[in-house]
Amino acid sequence: MTADLAGPGAATAPPWLTSMFERDDVAGLSLPPSATCTFHGRTTSAAAARDFTARTLCGWGLPGLVPDAQIVVSELVTNALRHAPGDPADAPQIRLRLVRHRFHIGCGVSDASARVPAISPWSDLSESGRGLHLVEALTAAWGWILTRGGGKVVWALFDASPAS
Repeated sequence: MTADLAGPGAATAPPWLTSMFERDDVAGLSLPPSATCTFHGRTTSAAAARDFTARTLCGWGLPGLVPDAQIVVSELVTNALRHAPGDPADAPQIRLRLVRHRFHIGCGVSDASARVPAISPWSDLSESGRGLHLVEALTAAWGWILTRGGGKVVWALFDASPAS
């Protein structure tokens, strides 16, 4: 994998997170708990990603992260759908993976497009372009990774430290 920065304040993905995206089959390995869901490019994919994220985080005892994480995964899945190569009906699957590691939750959305995300300038009158601004505001870090077989993973990291 090749890790790159996504934008201002972005960081390189932590190794425990990138290792989860390098493998399709992580069963039997000593890796952090994770949950994966695959979407087929439907208009309902973002809603399904939000539901999956809420169920997973609540199951991990982290209901406080649900609202922010739902916004972020919705934006990332929507971007993956919007920038999918070719005909949306024939687009490859989009995969959402959530990873729990100590005091962090990582999420990654993988798709077949090599087009990397970039924060675009916007104003109060802009009709689009706010999604990555939201991702940046709601996460501890975010970025993207180009995958060996083509495509990318756009990842985000949430702070899941216990409240003091």
